[in-house]
Amino acid sequence: MEATPRKLDRRIVRTRELLRAALLDLIVEQGYDALTIQHITDRANLRRATFYMHYRDKEELLLDAISAITHELEDEVLHMQFEDGLGGKTRPEAYLVLLRHAEQYHALYRNIFNSHNGMRFAAGLQDRIAGIILRGLEQTGRPTDVPPVVIAQYIAATEMSLLIWWLNHERPYSTEQMAAYLHRLTLKGVGAYAADGFRE
Repeated sequence: MEATPRKLDRRIVRTRELLRAALLDLIVEQGYDALTIQHITDRANLRRATFYMHYRDKEELLLDAISAITHELEDEVLHMQFEDGLGGKTRPEAYLVLLRHAEQYHALYRNIFNSHNGMRFAAGLQDRIAGIILRGLEQTGRPTDVPPVVIAQYIAATEMSLLIWWLNHERPYSTEQMAAYLHRLTLKGVGAYAADGFRE
């Protein structure tokens, strides 16, 4: 009697994977705003009625796809989370995870960022990044004159804004260069740069 629910769960997972994959493929090809439910179900080879068994509309599907992407990225940086007081952000490698993912799927990222719901995608990623940094800050227990949540959001917001700029300007610097720039800005700040540059 217990086999049926497990089998049903697998079918639900598979159906949602098909719908997410169809959505992300179509965003690269056509952009998000022009897509319809019919486009998505045709690509996934599913009925419209099946779509509505899982999602209210394409926005809810997009948010589910975004959640899957951010979980994937969070898993990649989890081992860095407690390596320092900034959730790994004192190391350039911590910035490479998101940059490399965005480079690999640059058309997808850029189309989502520039869509009607682009700010929600950016905000979701920013909150994930900030959460990792915040956990690192809280782990150290060091007193700060700025609330840890503000520090975490500041670093995450800088990373997100530069990521969007980098994608929209055809990635003028390599992922390694951008990771190094973000790392230096995080640790030294623009005040240090204005005073004496980023020379080591």
